[in-house]
Amino acid sequence: MLTVGSFALALFAILGSVCWACLQEKNPKGSREYILLIEDEAQVAALTVETLVGEGYRVILVQNGFEALKIYRNIGKQIGLVILDFFLPVMDGDAVFYELRVLNPEIDVVLSSGLAEQQKINAMLGQGLRGFISKPYSSQNLLAQVRSTLDAGRQGLRPA
Repeated sequence: MLTVGSFALALFAILGSVCWACLQEKNPKGSREYILLIEDEAQVAALTVETLVGEGYRVILVQNGFEALKIYRNIGKQIGLVILDFFLPVMDGDAVFYELRVLNPEIDVVLSSGLAEQQKINAMLGQGLRGFISKPYSSQNLLAQVRSTLDAGRQGLRPA
């Protein structure tokens, strides 16, 4: 089971410190789902974590695909959504996506990139990728994609 301590460590590595009072004062729209964020760009990761936590989501941040797969093998059943950067150290996003699909064919993954090749995105969509959000993205676009993906999965509206 994940704890607040493990969450704080992941967040501390990116943000340096956390204003817990600020995070708790918001009126969250998230349902406390766990989101695995795989992002190696520090600024993008920090803003994404801040946005998602501010809406009531629990974020597990990793910077490469190898770490993501290790975490998913251990606690994958608790993770409601994966947000996956395309260009990562160790393994590119498409390789991580296909490995995650082996672990869980029903996994909800949203790809995030500014430069990904359309052919690879289309191939991933054909293999169950749930969405794509182009960088740079706004907080509003991020939250809309996250909520719609989680809701579609919950209601059984996932594309084949």
